[in-house]
Amino acid sequence: MTTQNVTADLRAQAASNFRIRAARRDDMAMIAGFVRSSSEWYRPFVTEKDMREHDVGEAWAEENFKRREFYVGEHRSKGVGTISLQHFGCHTYLGYIYLDVQHVGQGFGQRLMRFAERVSRARGMATMNLIAHPQADWAKRAYLKYGFEIVETERDAILAWNDGALRGYYEEGFELYQYDLRRS
Repeated sequence: MTTQNVTADLRAQAASNFRIRAARRDDMAMIAGFVRSSSEWYRPFVTEKDMREHDVGEAWAEENFKRREFYVGEHRSKGVGTISLQHFGCHTYLGYIYLDVQHVGQGFGQRLMRFAERVSRARGMATMNLIAHPQADWAKRAYLKYGFEIVETERDAILAWNDGALRGYYEEGFELYQYDLRRS
């Protein structure tokens, strides 16, 4: 069996033991842990002000549980990642897509994005959107591989997108990605 086949087989096994469920308020400490687990990856290029979206704690959990739909990805009944959805008109905003760093590269991020796509299609959304820093190579590769396209790189254009829907979410230097749900 080739290395590629072994990798595919391991991903299939991992996927068969994977489920996604709506987060409960008491999951938010675990979700904050997923976000914090990669915060050091962002520190070299994210402004200190914006690091508060990566070095998160209880206040972040309280605020964000009220304003986003969080979902937890579980592998063998253990939380391994999260995705959050918000709907602005006909657009779904994916605000947090995080895996515990121990589970990166196992296909769980793709599963979370496919889940978000199914939810968005079921709700009649036209696009899924997210923002990511151009130096976050790991995230950029995953989003482009999934089929997202970079649609805005300029701060003012991102802040104006969809009547300013992202004003409260923008981080300096981040780019706007879009996945068109109307194709295929």
